[in-house]
Amino acid sequence: MRGKLFCSLALLFCACVSPVMGQTGAPPEDKTILVFGQTIHYFDVGSGPVVVLVHGLGDHKESWLRVMGALSKDHRLLVPDQIGFGKSDKPLLDYSVQTYVDFLDEFLRKLKVERASLVGESLGGWISAMYALEISSGGNLVPIEKLVLVDAAGLQQDKPAPVADLNASTLAGTRRLMHEVFYDTSWLDDERLRSLFTEIIGRNDRYTVHSFLSNPILGDERLDGKLAQIKTPTLVAWGREDALIPFASGERYAAGIPGARLVAFDKCGHVPPAEKTQEFVGAVTAFLDSAAAP
Repeated sequence: MRGKLFCSLALLFCACVSPVMGQTGAPPEDKTILVFGQTIHYFDVGSGPVVVLVHGLGDHKESWLRVMGALSKDHRLLVPDQIGFGKSDKPLLDYSVQTYVDFLDEFLRKLKVERASLVGESLGGWISAMYALEISSGGNLVPIEKLVLVDAAGLQQDKPAPVADLNASTLAGTRRLMHEVFYDTSWLDDERLRSLFTEIIGRNDRYTVHSFLSNPILGDERLDGKLAQIKTPTLVAWGREDALIPFASGERYAAGIPGARLVAFDKCGHVPPAEKTQEFVGAVTAFLDSAAAP
């Protein structure tokens, strides 16, 4: 069971997104705030309804840079380095999905956000879905208006994709992982691979990843059988060729959450914001700007 769970997590090392896929302009100002006594780094750009971009395991806020310009035209984007990742503090915790739900809620409270929409990718999708589930179950969290799940983890896989070297401890393991994350890996030459491996090691988040993946309570945090309780208007966005979390999981999310809509991106792996940027931004913007069903 543990092996299946680990393989369903979709460890996402999107440091590769910016240097490989390209980004324009300088990053926004890096801001900080104390959450439960820990320093959390974040971007705060744009104005309008608040949208929080929630990154995945082993990831950081910069992986959203490619879509932030377009999404921030009519929305205020809050983009944190989650606890244990990026530039944020990395305390020696037994990290779980609930850890991230608690920190996300407190992050919003500290910023005096009254309501927000969540866009979560991979593990960030699991966190965002669990946040919505907790609200629907009567939890006293900052309310959310809409939910976008992007190639989200959180459901048990019958036939999980084989993922080697989840903690990216070798060049070969990093290469294999990139071939599972991306549909098109024609950019992955030896020079870029070494650059990626250097950055992954330099993030100093290997304890966080190991702690999360080895936490025995993750099995209890899976969302199988609980999706019908989510009442937040939901968009499920998925790469049709995702080798880490198969498209069938996106169909299960969409079928399980009442009223959820599913959008699929062809010739796209685990990272639609990187591989299908324009289509992703268009779908997410249209959903965020649409009127919620009565």
